[in-house]
Amino acid sequence: MPDSWLLRAAELAERGRLRVEPNPPVGCVVVRGRRLVGEGWHRGWGAPHAEVEALRSAGKHARGATVYVTLEPCDHDGKTPPCSQALMRAFVKEVVYACIDPNPQTTGKGPARLREAGIGVRKARAPAAVRALLEPYATHLERKRPWVIAKWAMTLDGRIASRTGDSRWVSSQESRDWAHATFRAGVDAIVCGARTVRVDDPRLTNRSGAGKQPLRVIVCGRRGLPPKARVLRGGNTLVFAPEECRAPRTVEVVRAGAGGRVDPRRMLKELYRRGLERVLIEGGGELIGSLLDRDLVDQLVVFVAPRVIGGLGALPAVAGRGRALMTEALELDHRYVHTLDPDQVVEGYVRRP
Repeated sequence: MPDSWLLRAAELAERGRLRVEPNPPVGCVVVRGRRLVGEGWHRGWGAPHAEVEALRSAGKHARGATVYVTLEPCDHDGKTPPCSQALMRAFVKEVVYACIDPNPQTTGKGPARLREAGIGVRKARAPAAVRALLEPYATHLERKRPWVIAKWAMTLDGRIASRTGDSRWVSSQESRDWAHATFRAGVDAIVCGARTVRVDDPRLTNRSGAGKQPLRVIVCGRRGLPPKARVLRGGNTLVFAPEECRAPRTVEVVRAGAGGRVDPRRMLKELYRRGLERVLIEGGGELIGSLLDRDLVDQLVVFVAPRVIGGLGALPAVAGRGRALMTEALELDHRYVHTLDPDQVVEGYVRRP
């Protein structure tokens, strides 16, 4: 039953999502015969890897057992010793893994070491749940840019603000608290446009009480930023601006465009150069639209509030150029819909060929 054991390993790996970066979330189970004898997951960056946790859980029952893990075991020293050594010391019989590590410095080394030690190694078909967990990690390595999450809250008619610009609040307090704890606490940066700063004066901080404080990133157009904006206080703010923009002197400014617009690709390239792996785009509609137009969004998180604003002047959730045909509309994989009373939350990965 490799699929069922790997699905259990994926469930465990999910517990480490947004906590283990820059490592990927990994889960592992230890099985003897048809009995689960141990399980574990990577709990945080610098903490023991999933295999070590699972072997510790299994204890003496790991000897002669089969280990199912979502990602091939590592064979290098980093923050923790190689997982291959832990597996050999436990005298397991076989290791079944779902995904190859896309990092070229590590690919294949762990399985090769285990085979040399006489341990059976098998690459299984990776369930969709396992592949979904590893996509952000692979995107960072292969596309040389951060994983981009676009989040917004909208009414039933797709508006993020009324015709007067009022947007407080579209979503419920429960939704906002959940967003802080689930996303702001686990990303490397929160990005928003200058219009959002002028209208809403956001702090762009993680107020969940857990996790880290992400870098605050502002994308400017021709107009500057209000000098007393809260996001300009306290440091930890980076501004991307075109050459023509009058940028503030109190924070770091990166010139990344001309003609009154920032080039989104240049912005993401710079964030990647600085080591950022996950960024959260929090509006507004023009910024999210420009990223979607260029196929630079990987994941969507949309809060739909049971309200209707109406009016042609109300602000849409997504602007930009958009798609000309329904057949070109973006679709989501790995969809998940749940309720945060009274809102509905739709999550998913942007489907790509």
